[in-house]
Amino acid sequence: MSKLPLLLLGILLGACACGVLHGQSFDLGAGREPIASLDGLWRFHPGDDPAWANSGFDDSKWPLLRSDMDWSSQGYRNMSGMAWYRFQILVPSGMDRLSIYLPEINTCFEVYADGKLIGTYGKMPPNTHPYGDGFHGHSYPLPDVQGNARRIEIALRIWHWPGFVKYYGGGPENGGGRVGTTNEIDQLVAFVRDRKLWSLETTWFWELITTLVGFAVLTLFLLRRKEFEYLWFSLYMLLLSLESCITLSSELQVWNVETRDLLTGIVGAGFNLCFIFFFQQLIKPRRTWLLKVAVGSALVLLLNSLFGSLSDNMFGVWFNALVLGLLTLPVNGWAFVVVLEAVRRKSPDARLILAPVALMTANIFYAQIAWATYALGWQQKFAGDPILTHRPFLIQLGDVTFALFLLAVFGALILRFTRTASLEERFASEVQAAREVQQYLIPSHLPETPGFHIEGEYRPAREVGGDFFQVLPNPANGSVLVVLGDVAGKGLQAGMLATLIVGAIRTAAAFTDDPSRIMALLNDRLQGRGLVTCLSLRIDSHGSAVLVNAGHLPPYLNEREMPMEGALPLGAIPGVEFSVMHFQLAEGDSLMLMSDGVAEAQDAKGHLFGFERIGSLLRESATAASLAIAAQNFGQEDDITVLTVARLVPAMIG
Repeated sequence: MSKLPLLLLGILLGACACGVLHGQSFDLGAGREPIASLDGLWRFHPGDDPAWANSGFDDSKWPLLRSDMDWSSQGYRNMSGMAWYRFQILVPSGMDRLSIYLPEINTCFEVYADGKLIGTYGKMPPNTHPYGDGFHGHSYPLPDVQGNARRIEIALRIWHWPGFVKYYGGGPENGGGRVGTTNEIDQLVAFVRDRKLWSLETTWFWELITTLVGFAVLTLFLLRRKEFEYLWFSLYMLLLSLESCITLSSELQVWNVETRDLLTGIVGAGFNLCFIFFFQQLIKPRRTWLLKVAVGSALVLLLNSLFGSLSDNMFGVWFNALVLGLLTLPVNGWAFVVVLEAVRRKSPDARLILAPVALMTANIFYAQIAWATYALGWQQKFAGDPILTHRPFLIQLGDVTFALFLLAVFGALILRFTRTASLEERFASEVQAAREVQQYLIPSHLPETPGFHIEGEYRPAREVGGDFFQVLPNPANGSVLVVLGDVAGKGLQAGMLATLIVGAIRTAAAFTDDPSRIMALLNDRLQGRGLVTCLSLRIDSHGSAVLVNAGHLPPYLNEREMPMEGALPLGAIPGVEFSVMHFQLAEGDSLMLMSDGVAEAQDAKGHLFGFERIGSLLRESATAASLAIAAQNFGQEDDITVLTVARLVPAMIG
């Protein structure tokens, strides 16, 4: 308790002291960071002489040019080639570890400090190559000299590429040069780089979007490999993404300008061709002269890029860029025309994308014409795509129109994919139903036929075949009726007609087993529905056979082709009479009936299975199944049907 008064007294004295003392004072003059601007007047001289790098060289007679403007705007218009700048840096005593930050300088240069080379940018003579980047600034360390205050002579040896003359003047283009401690200059470089990265946010955004959309649509193509509109659009998106990659890299890294322009031109020609092929596949327009112009423009764009690179851009970058812009106009103009024509044909996909395509085409025409007239010097107010806003990030009118186009096309492709999937599911269910009906009507298990041995083999070329056969025994008199035929054509339509014929055969067989009568009824039923080759065979219990042919292949009797008169197929002419053959099928004899799919089987080299091979296999006692399998393995092109009818000897029946 005796220490409490002392504690209270200490608190009171401390409070009083706080009221009297002040915070730390900061000296604005002494506390400055060691960094200075290089903006001002620099000595300038066109030409090239190594002596101009020396610190003792007298440059007092050189003219003075501003360092925040290129030499083209200061009396040296359209000058390319070599030139030098010189200026001095005064360094106070005790200051070391200095660096110099130079703003954008066109095109390539070397930096000398007191006659010593301290940095280079690009390729200088004699092996000159134009280099550039969008970073717009680089730093170089100055030599350290311990001691008193000193003066450093800075000399810049600059080569300006002739291809840039139409675009940019030589030397420093803007101000912003600095000299200071290496730490401060490094912070400045980092700040400029961060600001540059932020200025590219729109390009980063489109790089991400085009890549994602490209791979998403490529996935749709992998699911539907026969629908190439997905492939072409995915390649179009991925090539746009690649172009954005090149742009981003050239903005942040040092690039050979000719190499960059060559790659950009090749990629540009590629995505223009993919753009054309996409609309050609999506809309399926007529091939007109405008299409030829569009394709030709894309190919000329490719040749222009190759020629510009190989010729060292003898016309200059401005000319190549002018050609690049103008050659995109036929491509986009053709796309708008074909979409408009498809809308008139009531295409749902074209209706969805018409407005975005029209807006994008109009913006491209405006931007390219504005740029062309600007590059040619006809006007200096509009130089390309209109800018809508700079903050918080750059948005141009082309970004908005392309976003609308991308949303519309991607939506159209998704709807198209869904619509196609629905149609495929419905078609698959219809095919399955037709196959089930056909399998029910075309017997997989033949009925009992006393006195006869019958085998059948049926192998359709597609899910649903156009061949058919029926075996209809008559228990009342021991005869058997066999009908075999081939519908002209393939697939579902032929299969459904075959199903109709089988139904008609069964209906007719309910009241007659006369082959001629059955063929006449089928011929009447098929008028206007299609053409069908057919054989109708009836064999009674004693082997007496009647065979009626309607344009079908003749059967083989005991491995030999039976001679028959030719005849028209069913459905060709109403009321026509078909050739009739009567013969005796002895005990042990065998008949083989087949469709033309056996003889017309074809291998990879185009060789036919042929009748000679059929005869050879029959002489080797081929069965219906073995003959059908041999033809199928050889190379099936059409439906294959083989049917054997053998009359049994009494011993075999027992």
